[in-house]
Amino acid sequence: MKFTLPSPAQKVLGILNFKLGPEVLPKSPILLAVSLVAFAAAVFLFQASFYSPARAAASGIGSAVLLAAVAMLCARISGYNERLTQTLTALALGGAIVIFVRTALGFFMFINPAFAELPDINVRQLTAFLLFPLYVWNIFVFAFLFRRSFRSDVPISFGLSIALVFILYFSVPIAFKSL
Repeated sequence: MKFTLPSPAQKVLGILNFKLGPEVLPKSPILLAVSLVAFAAAVFLFQASFYSPARAAASGIGSAVLLAAVAMLCARISGYNERLTQTLTALALGGAIVIFVRTALGFFMFINPAFAELPDINVRQLTAFLLFPLYVWNIFVFAFLFRRSFRSDVPISFGLSIALVFILYFSVPIAFKSL
């Protein structure tokens, strides 16, 4: 018996493995809102392991707003405003899935009995080192979506994606240091 995923899951999986673009997603404001909430929740869960709940929540909301602002700016500059809803949905879904995977794998590494003897800081550093390829995957997903949606050049797509991932993961929490 062959196992097949439902059509929406196949579409998201196709986006994550670079076979499909955001145009396969519906232009739905509800799906966009759910995707942005999922992205904010994923960032919150990731940041909650490092910071206070208030700072993690602010980082999640700030990251979702920043992702939306960058996508809107790219759509406006490129002239492809009609693709904004689908592209932002794909960016938020792709980013949320990558961040959820990174957070779950980090959690499993942290509770692994093999690392019970190590200090927490060493386990965190080891986790960051071993899960670094997920940051790279996130960069590739964002670059692919920017390139496919807004027809930007490859270096511009990658530069924008690298900057966006580093800002989302590292700079946004610094902006909420007081929380």
